[in-house]
Amino acid sequence: MRGGKGWGTGDASLFTFHTAMFIPRLNRTIRNIQRLRDIINVFARHGFGDLLDRMNLRRRSQNGLFRRFRRQERALKLSLPKRLRLAFEELGATFIKLGQILSTRPDIIPREFITEFEKLQSNAPPFPFSEVQRIIDEELNLPIDKIFMEFEQMPFAAASIAQVHHAKLNTGESVVVKIQRPGISQLIETDVNILFAIAKLLEKHVSESRLYNPTELIDEFKKTIRRELDFTTEGANTDYFYRTFAGNKNIKIPKVYWQFSSRRVLTLEEIRGTKISRIEPLEHAERSEQTWNRKKIAQICIEFFFDQIFKHGFFHADPHPGNLFVLEDGRLGLVDFGMVGHLNREMLRYITSWLLALLKKDVDQIVKLYLRLGIIGDDTNIVKLKMEMAEFLDRYLGMPLNQIHIGELINETITASMRYQIKFPANLLMLGKTIVIIEGVVTQLDPEFEILSFSKPYTAQLLRQKLEPQRWLQDIYDAVDDVSYTLKELPLQLNQILRKLQKGKLKLDIELPSIERLTLELDKVSNRLSFSLIIAALIVGSSIIVQNTEVFGYRNALGILGFAIAGILGLWLVISILRSGRL
Repeated sequence: MRGGKGWGTGDASLFTFHTAMFIPRLNRTIRNIQRLRDIINVFARHGFGDLLDRMNLRRRSQNGLFRRFRRQERALKLSLPKRLRLAFEELGATFIKLGQILSTRPDIIPREFITEFEKLQSNAPPFPFSEVQRIIDEELNLPIDKIFMEFEQMPFAAASIAQVHHAKLNTGESVVVKIQRPGISQLIETDVNILFAIAKLLEKHVSESRLYNPTELIDEFKKTIRRELDFTTEGANTDYFYRTFAGNKNIKIPKVYWQFSSRRVLTLEEIRGTKISRIEPLEHAERSEQTWNRKKIAQICIEFFFDQIFKHGFFHADPHPGNLFVLEDGRLGLVDFGMVGHLNREMLRYITSWLLALLKKDVDQIVKLYLRLGIIGDDTNIVKLKMEMAEFLDRYLGMPLNQIHIGELINETITASMRYQIKFPANLLMLGKTIVIIEGVVTQLDPEFEILSFSKPYTAQLLRQKLEPQRWLQDIYDAVDDVSYTLKELPLQLNQILRKLQKGKLKLDIELPSIERLTLELDKVSNRLSFSLIIAALIVGSSIIVQNTEVFGYRNALGILGFAIAGILGLWLVISILRSGRL
């Protein structure tokens, strides 16, 4: 049509463009609605109808959607944690992973829920081999037969996110190949978006849920699950351990074949061995005593993990017996590096001091460490916290080392502390769970193994490093670097403040949540300043007396006495400052 009101070629192209952009969004919206309906149905069926009512989800759903579940809802007699665990299992990969991650967070999840979530299994039926071929072709830009001379069509392990196959490269190496389940990334993305929306509704309509910060929790989960969906992250973790422990004759870490790996495919060297939980019967088989000596394997195991934690600050956070193998030559093999923990130098120092304070039952030192870490809540009753911790630590007083379970001790301390609004860093909680798991493995291998005795050289070494001159120099250098950066940035920041002040846009938010604590600290500072002034006056006065005065015929006696008093007071002041840990 010319000159009329019809569409030209440009209009048609624009319509096609907008349609092409709109249809995928529409498909996503429809998919989200369908999935939301499934999620609501499952939660209703497992007895969470009242909670859905409070969030207005029934009203927002189609009429009659829940009617058929009401009778089942009334008939449910299971505990709340078990019902939630069953709902998560039915909803699949995303919710199973959420439950597994929540099981590592005793700081926000009650113990009875953690016990149920620890039972979550991510087993799933395998997907077809044709899909395996397609994914390898797409990800590696090569057909499967150009990479592998052998490839087992049936996986030896199939989970909700991926499945794993035995294979042999064309160059002859035996490998395992981890393939991501088709469509799982889109499903998890959909589920996470829905979970975030549900978390917002929870915070809005269910006031008691705000204590757990549901939206923040889902946001953290989103980051974690995205890392897990990217197999290059697991590959990088594996490669780090492979290089770090390459010289350890007792340890075997699989090699990563990067040329045959991607975000959805991970190819690793195969570790052939026996799961550590099954070595007991092999100990009685016709093998050398050295190869299958359970005491030796227990020592290798705990030494390996203490090296990870105390020497490298980078540890495998899921060392359950299914991930630990004993090889034919007696070496310990470790697989599955999808979950790891990081500890920087400063955090390692705090953890070492914390463990030593626990073993010495030094409650005051434990609370001081909490204060330095800044993890004590504004309303924490420190006196009651100390009393409760002292009460349960007394149970360990005089107990033989081989009777003290360090993992249990750590968990009890964390649980007691969290009742008083102590918010532990996630990496410390992860470390606590890892120690519990590895302690269980070692105790099963050798019930008489004294883990605490074995840990002493590691903690002692860290304490020695704390006092080494080069460490002090490094700390001083870091402090100077921080001050230098601050001084460089100061003119720009002052300029910004002055500009805001000129425009009347400068706002100051002042909070005094703990004025008593601040007053106490100011009292301490003023007392020390007063002592310092008295000492200085004694020194100056004694110097004048020594030069000009003679008392009862003994020249300098009064001056020397003044110096002595100043010295004693000065020594006392230095000791009090050192003991406070705030030099």
